[in-house]
Amino acid sequence: MVLVQADAGMGKTSLLHAWAAAHHPREIRVACASGAEMEQDFAFSVLRQLAEPLLARTGHAGRERLLSGPAELASHALRAQGASEAGELPAEASLGLLHSLYWLMVHITDDGPVALVVDDVHWADVPSVRWLEYLARRLRGLPLLLVLAGRPEAGPQVEPLLDQIAQQPYCRTIELSGLGADSVARLVRASLGPAEPGFVAACAEATQGSPLLLGRLLRTLAGDKVTPTDDQAHVVEEFRGRILAGTVVKRLADQPEPVLRLVRALAVLGDGTAWHVTAELAGLGEARANELRRRLQHIGVLVPGEQARFDHPLVRAAVTEAVLGPVELAVEHARAAELLRRDGAADDLVAAHLLLAEPAGEAWRVAALRQAARTTRGRGAAETTVTYLRRALREPVSVDERGPLLLELAKDELQVDVAAARHHLAQASNALADPYSRAEAAYRLGTSLFLAHQHESALDVLGRAVEDLRHTDDGTGLAREVSWFLQAQMVLIGYDQLSTLPAARQLARRLWDYKLAGDTPGECVVLAALSGSAVTGDASAAVTNDLLDRALRGGLAGIDTSQILVSLAGLAFVATDRLDDAVAQFDQIADVGGRFGSFLMVSAAMTWQLLVHARRGQQLPLTTDFGYPGTTTEEGMESVRLAMTTLLGESLLERCDLPSATAALARDAGHDRAGWAWQGLAHLARARVNAARGNPAAALAVLQEYGAQETRAHVANLAMTPWRSRAAALHLLLGQRTDALQLATEELELAHRWGTERAIGLASRTLGTIQGGREGQALLHQAVDLLKRSPARLELARAQYDLAAALLRADQTDQARQTLSEALGLADACGSVLLAGQVRTALTALGVHPKPAPAPGPSFSLTQHRLLELVRAGHTDRQVAQALLLTPQDVTGLMEQIGRKQGTTSRAELARPTQPAGP
Repeated sequence: MVLVQADAGMGKTSLLHAWAAAHHPREIRVACASGAEMEQDFAFSVLRQLAEPLLARTGHAGRERLLSGPAELASHALRAQGASEAGELPAEASLGLLHSLYWLMVHITDDGPVALVVDDVHWADVPSVRWLEYLARRLRGLPLLLVLAGRPEAGPQVEPLLDQIAQQPYCRTIELSGLGADSVARLVRASLGPAEPGFVAACAEATQGSPLLLGRLLRTLAGDKVTPTDDQAHVVEEFRGRILAGTVVKRLADQPEPVLRLVRALAVLGDGTAWHVTAELAGLGEARANELRRRLQHIGVLVPGEQARFDHPLVRAAVTEAVLGPVELAVEHARAAELLRRDGAADDLVAAHLLLAEPAGEAWRVAALRQAARTTRGRGAAETTVTYLRRALREPVSVDERGPLLLELAKDELQVDVAAARHHLAQASNALADPYSRAEAAYRLGTSLFLAHQHESALDVLGRAVEDLRHTDDGTGLAREVSWFLQAQMVLIGYDQLSTLPAARQLARRLWDYKLAGDTPGECVVLAALSGSAVTGDASAAVTNDLLDRALRGGLAGIDTSQILVSLAGLAFVATDRLDDAVAQFDQIADVGGRFGSFLMVSAAMTWQLLVHARRGQQLPLTTDFGYPGTTTEEGMESVRLAMTTLLGESLLERCDLPSATAALARDAGHDRAGWAWQGLAHLARARVNAARGNPAAALAVLQEYGAQETRAHVANLAMTPWRSRAAALHLLLGQRTDALQLATEELELAHRWGTERAIGLASRTLGTIQGGREGQALLHQAVDLLKRSPARLELARAQYDLAAALLRADQTDQARQTLSEALGLADACGSVLLAGQVRTALTALGVHPKPAPAPGPSFSLTQHRLLELVRAGHTDRQVAQALLLTPQDVTGLMEQIGRKQGTTSRAELARPTQPAGP
């Protein structure tokens, strides 16, 4: 990357043109673009200037190839009039539009090196600059050069992005200094002939080394026939600080009124506007305007040629300031907008002028701004869309129109300014007359409040909307269908925190009574939401599975664009031990996340897939970091981070790495901001760390605290957080057998109510170990038999180890030896160093020499592990990068790290499938 910075008139544009002209197209394809002051609100204007010529060179088939796969969404941003033919870009997809545009550039560079050259980047539209900043952080490894030129000071939205670009390690910043004394001398002599030193020094001082100002000064001096001698230096001094204003503007002041009207129109419309529109705004005929244009070229206002263009932005700025005051300028922009609208100009061009005009209460203005917003929304440019709609809101609008406008604005603000969106959604709820629009506002406001961890407020907003719909009946059943969506959202939000869970349970019980079949999208959403309540003890595993099957049969995936319900379904399948079905849901989330560029979806899918490994008993050798090379700041990551660190901590304990487990679980992973189900798992892991550090009393206190929370909320999250069995074992360790028996018995009752082999087997094992004797041994036998029918391999090995201990106490040594041997095979296969060590010790005490423990393999980050899984599944490096939202260079680097850890440099060896952990 090269960032050229200099003030106006210092030669940035000339430098870029000279550089671009010096490169042969066969060596490097150069695509050029320029920001423009009047086009700063044209969404992706600079992007289209760069990309369209590159796409056009490849023909129709090539264009389809370049816009395929993860680059598919980029076509929305490239459509000059929006994406209406392909429908609006979903909000979830628009968040990943930059990711798609990045892959477009990857595909383009597959055909050879490319240089993207952007002049006047300080005037570039914000969506394009945001894309350039996104691209700048991912250039490494691509045959792509990014050259930007602009002034040091840009607008408040663009400047921070340019600063971030400048801070990239591969960015070279070039600051153009003023012309040196020798350069000024050569130019003075070339223009005026032999010049004396004093005169040259006066020229250099008057222009501060600016090539533009020096050129303007020399043309003026030549026109006035000034001789370049020292005694004429005082003439140069007279031009100091007013070389442009004192020449061009002074000459302009002597022109007749029609010329001034034309220059005002040009100043308002900017370069490149259709000439007949310019003439009409000036109140002139086209022929007369053309005649006057030549006069403006002669006096240096416009450059020579057929197109009306100011000689330089500084000339335009000086002229505008001289001939138009702020009030008059706003009036002229309003007139320009109306003329352009009547002329059929592009929506964003009309809107650009309306942004600079004062509100006037004309209905067409609001309509034009909303149409421009629809266009930019189709391109995925939420920031520009919001700008248009906020301006529309400043116009005096009717009561009937204000509510829909507020809702439209808030929906777009949710992507760029959530606080403003919440404010406008609340206003819309009060202003909207249509009950279905009010319901939509409530739905979106509820989601926003939920993400802000304002659960009670979210439930209140949604509850009022449901009550509102209760009094709405249009005979079509639509009100009932919309109400299902709102009530399902209430259940999801309410069950996320223990404080709101009682209210959510009351609603869930009412929804259970409807016995919905899943015949409509709304019913499917309710069924999926109720699976969350079922997992907390409101129903059995069989009922939960039935709910999920009905919800998914009705097409839940197509309804749930954000994948929240799909994620819930997958987690519910985990709780019912339908792990293959869970994997299918998580794979879908990963696929959607990869296509939409959502790191939240991709990281959640990786973490939930790690949960499936843990439920099977597979202890993956993971490091304590996530291992993703990019930035990860998406909202909603709290539960994902907490789940990952919890699962990692448990696995580290199984691998006898207590220090790393302690460090991982001690991190601030947003514990209080994550869902309470994940908080429960975190409590289990932290209690286990305390026990491993020799403090069973502290471990028990952690579990009792969590148990008290469950009791107060009247829930039993047995399927995911079996805290009673772990607390019972700690009670027994502390000599509190009565308490241990009570908790273990209670858990077994709950496990039978839930109904999975895992839950019953785990509870039977705990009670059998505590009870002892023949009854205890029978329970342990039952636990082993049940767990053999479940996917919980490590839990089976633990039950076999406890059964072997009971058999030894009953002098059944041969059977104990056989059971221990089976447990050892499972423990080694699952990667549990802790349990395998305990079993080996027991076998050695029986005189058995067990096989040595397998050598520990290298540990990988979760990202490296998932990358390796994809490679071994046959994915190419390019496909892996697309799936994990990495750059090809990232994949190469991660593969090299994996290879070093495994002692190989061969991709074929890395890609060789390994035996799955667990028999």
